[in-house]
Amino acid sequence: MDRLDDQTPSIYAETAYQLILSGVNQFQSEQDQRMLLDSLLCQCVVFARVFGGKQAFQDLLCRLREFDFDAEFEEPGSRTH
Repeated sequence: MDRLDDQTPSIYAETAYQLILSGVNQFQSEQDQRMLLDSLLCQCVVFARVFGGKQAFQDLLCRLREFDFDAEFEEPGSRTH
């Protein structure tokens, strides 16, 4: 996630979170929610390519491939440097 510092999400991350949560909350079933998230991810990749070009597209794919879910969501005080 984009962050202003170690604990504060950026305005972009916060806005994206709110938009996604709003969309997910429109669907009742877990399957429909996952389908929406899959569609959003695909659309993000398309927009990255259209607006940012091939390199932005490749950068996004790399970022997704290297995303460390555990590190992203660990408690801020539990990080060791």
